[in-house]
Amino acid sequence: MATPRERRFSVAIILATLALCAFFLAQGTTRVLASELLASNPAGAKRSGKPILSTIAPFQRKRDAAIILRRNIFDSARGDLTAEPLPEVALGPDGEPLDDWDPNQPPPKCAGKLRLVGCVMSAGFPEWSFAAIAGTTDGKTMLYREGSDVDGSRVLSVQSSSVVMTGSSGACQLLMFEEEEAVRQRSTASKRTAAAKPADARKAGLSDEELTENIEKISDTKFNIQRSLVDKVLANQGSLMKSARVIPHEQDGRVVGVKLYGIRRNSLLGRLGVRNGDMLRTINGFDMTSPDTALEAYSRLRTADKLTLAIKRQNKEMAIEYNIE
Repeated sequence: MATPRERRFSVAIILATLALCAFFLAQGTTRVLASELLASNPAGAKRSGKPILSTIAPFQRKRDAAIILRRNIFDSARGDLTAEPLPEVALGPDGEPLDDWDPNQPPPKCAGKLRLVGCVMSAGFPEWSFAAIAGTTDGKTMLYREGSDVDGSRVLSVQSSSVVMTGSSGACQLLMFEEEEAVRQRSTASKRTAAAKPADARKAGLSDEELTENIEKISDTKFNIQRSLVDKVLANQGSLMKSARVIPHEQDGRVVGVKLYGIRRNSLLGRLGVRNGDMLRTINGFDMTSPDTALEAYSRLRTADKLTLAIKRQNKEMAIEYNIE
């Protein structure tokens, strides 16, 4: 049986052990808190250890539009657009740029000959928003996106039926559905010419005769196409945009392809075997889930001899092959 002295000694040892444990626990807690506070402070110590991998999905990462401007696949003769100086921006009395604009208060109509002939807008994916603008100095109708330069002006925003631009005179907008004064005052002879039936927008500005002569159907998934037809379609990108509605398709939180809508059997895409509701996955192996690769695939159509579309139709994967002669 322990004596009173031994019991006091045992109690002292236990208390000392508890005190040491409490001390080390408090010290460890202080270090953890200090490291967290210093890590969140931008002026704190430099982080060390293994890098933390990003958990952001690839399709959610913001892409650098400068890559497309440097490639400039729509005007290779002009070259890198990022090397060109930005247009001068006029300043107001307060010294602030005049091109600041409020989406709730649309800017005035743009002066000049530029005309908006088509828009593809995707609210969830701004990089998929394009505008077809005509009336440029080179006489071509080309595709533009936010940040693109158009005859000295820069595209600020692509909307569903308008484009906001900025130049030396400040912000202005191009409207798609507007009636030009010159059109309202056309002569009688011009009216008789316009009385003819307009070409169907879904045929990309091509007549039925052109489609019949230049497209040969071998089977439901194999076609022969004349090179002249491809060149004519690519030369009129504005009409091509109107031939179908292209909408990115998401599955499990990521883009897996683009859905094609508004396609009729007698339209350009319909005659090429594409059906309404088809989901386009790749063109010649280029993934359509990325705007950059989609534009690259589009640019290579000018020189391609063969073309293969990988599509999904009614939950069935299939391929449509084209031989360009």
